[in-house]
Amino acid sequence: MLNPSTVWISIITSIGAFSVSGLSIYLGYKLFLAGATGQFQFSISGGKASATLLSVAPGLGFAVFGMIIALFALFKLIGRSR
Repeated sequence: MLNPSTVWISIITSIGAFSVSGLSIYLGYKLFLAGATGQFQFSISGGKASATLLSVAPGLGFAVFGMIIALFALFKLIGRSR
């Protein structure tokens, strides 16, 4: 049985993570629409997979960052329910 305080901490943490990711995706979208340009390099690797984004718009970088936060929070949330 879960402690009620643990449940509330999980709920608040999930709301915070999804709020930050939603804000990042929204701001990235607004930057992309505004036509912001610049150099941005993003690379990630884990296990057998790796990805690199070179010279993308900063708005796209914010959007990708927000999606990564949302996916990480979602997988953590699903992992706890099993």
